Amino acid sequence: MALFGLFGGAMSDKGIDKSAKLAANPFAQPDVRMREMHRLLSEGTPAALGGLLRRFTANASGHIADEDEKKWLENALVDVGEDAIEPLKKFIRQEEKITYALHAFSRIAGPESAVKFYLEVLEAYGPEDHRASEAKVQLVHALAEHTDNAAVLPTIAPFVLDHADEVRTTVLDVIDNSAEAGILPEAVIESLREPFATLVCDAVSVGPRVQRRAVELLEKRSWQIAGAAEELAPLVNDIYFLDKKRIVRKRAKK
Repeated sequence: MALFGLFGGAMSDKGIDKSAKLAANPFAQPDVRMREMHRLLSEGTPAALGGLLRRFTANASGHIADEDEKKWLENALVDVGEDAIEPLKKFIRQEEKITYALHAFSRIAGPESAVKFYLEVLEAYGPEDHRASEAKVQLVHALAEHTDNAAVLPTIAPFVLDHADEVRTTVLDVIDNSAEAGILPEAVIESLREPFATLVCDAVSVGPRVQRRAVELLEKRSWQIAGAAEELAPLVNDIYFLDKKRIVRKRAKK
């Protein structure tokens, strides 16, 4: 609820922008940032809350103070409640640094609504989008806490072929952990046969960190891959090989 008048009357759009810039200024004194965050919270309009959320996009010079301020803001947004939902949705759809916004949204909307929305945002980006890798990593991390939801793993799986290595490795970790927990559906494993073939056989489009992580996972899980390639990529072919059933095996030590 807006608390008009607490800081001297309703704020103009220009005033909101000025206050938001100060709140997100990493070089401003902490008390200045806090003052402006309180001002925007007191205004309480969608525009003011949208400006307030810009604080999450900046990293202040003092790491501990920065984390404390962001956690404070997360809690403050939760106290705002339903009025913060739409500004949070807009922010999550558009920004890269969204971890605290995701936490706040989930606490207000509840896990079921949060997962549904996060899946919607992740799918809207798709694996082909190369501009939002940081946001996708944070969305995958948030969704990894809800792998009991039947929609999560099938939606995450295609992102093993994302443009960004960080997204790929994050998804591989979720897949591996889900397999370890015995909750990875066979249909998802089947859907990954071709993507995994790309990850471990393509020497051009796959980075070394991703290739090593993928081949280690496949060897551990004994999952069959698709494709016609007879050998793994040179980077990993000296340690691993494809057997006749197209399962990755580790070479015997010489």
